[in-house]
Amino acid sequence: MTENTPANVHRSADAENAVTPPADIYETENELVLVADLPGVGPEQLNIQVDKGVLTLEATPAVDMPGDDHARTYVGFWPGTFFRAFALSDEIDRENIAAEVANGVVTVHLPKAPSARSRKIEIKTG
Repeated sequence: MTENTPANVHRSADAENAVTPPADIYETENELVLVADLPGVGPEQLNIQVDKGVLTLEATPAVDMPGDDHARTYVGFWPGTFFRAFALSDEIDRENIAAEVANGVVTVHLPKAPSARSRKIEIKTG
């Protein structure tokens, strides 16, 4: 899996000036695990898609104001849109990708296709 934003990846109008969230990728024998930081994002604001071999993460965080009578006097973090895309190899089982989000951290499980998993080869004697 490599980071990639090909020309054929559909981006919303907000994603043109999006923030690229930090992400880590871990590998086990059976899967790759992508972990991305998306502060302020819950399941309702998150869109994860696989199209033409590209996994895309896109989100617009919810902004909680303390009330209608409060005016913003200082902005240290202005949540815009997050967008990141990754090219998937043929070794990923696209039908069984799963994701969860908790506390602004998105975890995407990318299982390896059975043909891509390591296996021990039996050695026969003549």
